[in-house]
Amino acid sequence: MGDAKTKLPKATIIRLFKDAGAERVSADVADAVNKILLEVAKGAIKAAKAEGKKTISADNLRMVVVVT
Repeated sequence: MGDAKTKLPKATIIRLFKDAGAERVSADVADAVNKILLEVAKGAIKAAKAEGKKTISADNLRMVVVVT
């Protein structure tokens, strides 16, 4: 499968949470977000393959994640 070492930078994740309104962000949030994203990606890939597709779409993501 893909390279599990690919991760979003910690500063990017912290900035995302602060932009969303967080006053403070714990140091372990970046690792947790990267682990969650890896699982979401795997789920989206599985959903696309189940449809016989190679290209991952936003619809595949929506099948894995509830978007509010």
